[in-house]
Amino acid sequence: MGATIRDIAEKTGVSITTISQILNGKGSRFSEATRNKVFQTAKDLAYKPNFFAKNMVTNRTNTIGMIVPEVTDPFFSQMVKGAEDYLNAHDYMILLCNSSQDSAREDLYVEELLHRAVDGLIIASPNILASNVFEQLEIRHKPYILLDCKRHHREEGNIFIDDYEGGYMATEYLISLGHTQIGIITSDDSFYSVEERLQGYLACLEKHQLPGESAWISEGDQTMAGGYFAAKQLLTTTEITALFVTNDQMAVGAYRAALELGIHIPNDLSIVGFDDIELAEYMAPALTTIRQPIYDIGKTAAEYLLKATQNPTEKIANKKMPLDLIIRESTQKLDARR
Repeated sequence: MGATIRDIAEKTGVSITTISQILNGKGSRFSEATRNKVFQTAKDLAYKPNFFAKNMVTNRTNTIGMIVPEVTDPFFSQMVKGAEDYLNAHDYMILLCNSSQDSAREDLYVEELLHRAVDGLIIASPNILASNVFEQLEIRHKPYILLDCKRHHREEGNIFIDDYEGGYMATEYLISLGHTQIGIITSDDSFYSVEERLQGYLACLEKHQLPGESAWISEGDQTMAGGYFAAKQLLTTTEITALFVTNDQMAVGAYRAALELGIHIPNDLSIVGFDDIELAEYMAPALTTIRQPIYDIGKTAAEYLLKATQNPTEKIANKKMPLDLIIRESTQKLDARR
């Protein structure tokens, strides 16, 4: 059993009331010698305050809830790490909930996190936009940050990228290499950010007066397997020379499909991905991709949320995160094909 305030009192001869006030940061009226004696004895005894008792005094738990749709996805795991590193550095713990893209489970997690008295929430899921959990958060005055939820009407606390811009950027780059037959692998539009990447692709083709053939658009779920099957369908039914894959995990699957079909990257097919997960740099050939600052998105969410817990009456700022084209070995000029 750990040390208690009573143990510190017996060692120091200081009253329990005085020790409690000093350890809770309310002991400025006591002498420096007394404060130092209490702190040193608490350290020597490896004293830790009772979590629930402290919560009743401070009305805080120093915990933040975070909900993601798929924690095994490298994108979300990197985002979680950014949030967790920042929170740990500021003496906060994170309670992570993986919804497996189940909206009912997400609603349940919000209720449970509120029941456990988290100080705020980070929500990284488009599914939750259709639920009524936001009303619960507002009623309980719990601050929350939305990650990449631009379609939500709330005008604060949203950290996002411009997915349309990213789709346009990827397509523009492939066109600059001389490609005119450019396919795309997308996903169902419940992931609206992916839908906006598709719209950027189509707009770029239209600007350059290039055809946007429906046969060049293939759907798959946002996994390696989804990318594999979608790419195989495209590569066996069309003569595309370039491919924009709307997330890097699907691009891994597209590589596998190309390998099985005897299609060489980039000699026969240039590929651009999206996200720049860690694996992208180590693929063979290394993947050209649109980088979004995944770790920094999580870190910024945690930073903004802690500010909101400390200043509850202030509006939480929105933040648009930058995108960058990372050129690697999976793309080349069309006239360089051998």
